[in-house]
Amino acid sequence: VSSLDPVTSRMKMMRKALLLLLACVLSSVLAKGKVEELTPQNFKSTVLDSDATWAVSFYAPWCGHCKALAPEWEKLAKAISPTVRVGSVDADKHKDLGGKYGVQGFPTIKIFGKDKSKPEAYQGERTATAIAKHLLLHVTDAVNSALGGGKPK
Repeated sequence: VSSLDPVTSRMKMMRKALLLLLACVLSSVLAKGKVEELTPQNFKSTVLDSDATWAVSFYAPWCGHCKALAPEWEKLAKAISPTVRVGSVDADKHKDLGGKYGVQGFPTIKIFGKDKSKPEAYQGERTATAIAKHLLLHVTDAVNSALGGGKPK
């Protein structure tokens, strides 16, 4: 097995970076920019059966922290859709759906990446910028995987 020369390796990394940049540019041009309301009736077909990475907020309408997150969640949707789709579940109304994903407090943010059966609990800062940075790591991993590579070093 021969190793790649530095020029070929650099060109592959540049191609990956260019694809990521293109995805971000397309997302800003084509973005629907809305938070999609998710329910038990549409969750499987919309999120679980999708190839897209999803950021889902499980919230309660009466929750003060949820109300504080709402404008950041809207800003996130406008900035990152359709590269990453953004949705919300009223987990107070749809307790079974929240319970299925271990929601015990509000708001709970879950990232549904490539393996939809194992959503990641997002524990970071509750700002559009911080959440977007985290989500772009998922996009980068998906692009690298699609190109036959592993996680970038």
